Amino acid sequence: MKRVLEQILRWKVPLIIVLVVVMVGTIHYTSTSRLTVSLLEGIGRDILVPFQWVFSRVQRFVLNQTDKIQTLRTLKERNAELEELVQSLQAEVFELRNYKRENEWLREALDFKNEREHDLLVAEVIGRSPSNWESTIILNKGMAHGVEKGMAVVTNDGVVGTVINVSRYSCTVLLIIDAQSATGGLVQATGDLVLVEGGQADRETLMARPLSRDTVVEVGDIIVTSGLSTVYPKNLPVGEVVAVEPRDYNLSFSAVVRPFVDFARLEYVLIVLPQEQRGEAA
Repeated sequence: MKRVLEQILRWKVPLIIVLVVVMVGTIHYTSTSRLTVSLLEGIGRDILVPFQWVFSRVQRFVLNQTDKIQTLRTLKERNAELEELVQSLQAEVFELRNYKRENEWLREALDFKNEREHDLLVAEVIGRSPSNWESTIILNKGMAHGVEKGMAVVTNDGVVGTVINVSRYSCTVLLIIDAQSATGGLVQATGDLVLVEGGQADRETLMARPLSRDTVVEVGDIIVTSGLSTVYPKNLPVGEVVAVEPRDYNLSFSAVVRPFVDFARLEYVLIVLPQEQRGEAA
């Protein structure tokens, strides 16, 4: 055994020298540009082809998936930005629509005020009665603005109601569709007087009752305020007659009147101020 080891050690140095020479030669041989390859090189390449193909496919798959993940992440971020932008634009559009509606209403209100002898105070509806037995609204104007109990409330479309109580910065208005409401009216076409009352079952219409036997009311007639009361100025529009119902063996009748005001959508109204408060409204 000892002899074998001595022989291996004896050939160790020459063997290392031969291996180094072979490696240098191989490097030099394969590093130079050649038009042909050796048999061993060709066999080696052919053996490596399947592995290279698999590696290439795996590499492309990984790169594609990485790109997709990156793209998906970018799309999610972009989508979140767009959703935020859309919400912001929707809020802007909603606000602009509100401003447009308010401006249109105020422009019409200004024209309406210019046509009237009375001063009119613009007020915003800030509340409604939760009771099913009373039809009222709350406005953001009160004693500090010159509002008093008994004042008439109208819109560009027609009569709304009457102020029934007042605090310093707000007031409550009884709508004309309420059962406690009654006002003097007249048929615009004939000038015949009628009494306009609320309290109908549908809570959306009024009832006009004649004040004389000679009164004539037909479907399509317009009812306006008579001006005989101290509440409403004369010729304010109330509503249109949509039906006439005979009563008491056709000796009398009552007319169903649809108000011009849409009470369910009231946002702004006008409070009619007395003549002596001209210029004092805030």
